[in-house]
Amino acid sequence: MSVTATFWVRAQRVGKSSPKCVLIALADFANEDFRVWASMDAIEQFIEQDRKTILANIKRLKELGYLEDTGERTGRTGQIVVYQITRPVGASKVTMTNREGKAVEIGPPETKRSQIRNGSENGTVKGAQKRNSSKNGTVPDLDSNGPKSSGKQSQISAETVPNLGHGTTKELPEEQKGNDQLARTAPRTALHLELREIELPAWLPLDAWLDWCEHREAKEKKADIPWTHPAARVTLKKLTKLHGQGRDIVIAVDESVLRGWTGIWEAKDESTGEAVTGDAPDGWWTGEAGWRDQGKRLNIDPARFQYFEQFKAKVCKTLGPGPWMEYLLAAVSRESEERGEALYAYLNDAPRDKNGNTEAA
Repeated sequence: MSVTATFWVRAQRVGKSSPKCVLIALADFANEDFRVWASMDAIEQFIEQDRKTILANIKRLKELGYLEDTGERTGRTGQIVVYQITRPVGASKVTMTNREGKAVEIGPPETKRSQIRNGSENGTVKGAQKRNSSKNGTVPDLDSNGPKSSGKQSQISAETVPNLGHGTTKELPEEQKGNDQLARTAPRTALHLELREIELPAWLPLDAWLDWCEHREAKEKKADIPWTHPAARVTLKKLTKLHGQGRDIVIAVDESVLRGWTGIWEAKDESTGEAVTGDAPDGWWTGEAGWRDQGKRLNIDPARFQYFEQFKAKVCKTLGPGPWMEYLLAAVSRESEERGEALYAYLNDAPRDKNGNTEAA
């Protein structure tokens, strides 16, 4: 608990009592540098707001500039968001008396968030977006150079899981990384603007889509998981599926952003994290033995798959969202953008044809 953070937050005027209540709760969990991480269950218990209301209030606080997602995750399951309380322009100034009896101004760092709201409300998709009517439910073979798993090829399961390469990340020299980044910046910026202006179904609010685009752009920068037209089409297909199930689309987007997920995954209770993975040690997904242990526990035999990375993808999909899924997506995407897109489609139940197009929704 930070007395300084709590004292500063109480003096702020955010417009409504509901988001102010959440901000006070977060300040109570904060440390002295105004960084805070608290599980959703802890916040619910503290202020007795339901999850939907808390998510809406966190979104509002981010829009006002009082809160930023640091991109870091913590906790035993690696799903608790680390936030930075920030000071927006026009925030109330607060002073406290220090040990020397002098009045000093206190407060968090200034907000770095820029509100980018670009384009019209009804943009169009640029470039052809071909759809495939295949209903086979399979995921494409992404590479043929990875090491094969022990076992005969005839033992491969009917569900074709993506071949994700050999599973090692090729690090570029620092100088080459810099040159590569400069070369990609301009076209990536243009692409991201296109994706923000993509044509949306009537039931999908523009603000929710823009929030998701902003989140995925940040994921691309931090974790090298590309935000592209194929990835956007897969996301829209998943949102269409959730809409058809009667799910609240805005809450689904907010939940995935809050948890730092790359996709719109169906949320599982935070308290079930260890049960899902059989109380495996934190970070098990970084080594082969951890994947094999999970496969054994889930009765998924690696011999059923031609490549070990296909086995990893199947384990990920069976376990559901978590740091293991984010780890595999990042590792595969760093090696090949195309294979990363195919894995993303597989995990979203959006099979693609051999030309890389998603099946029509």
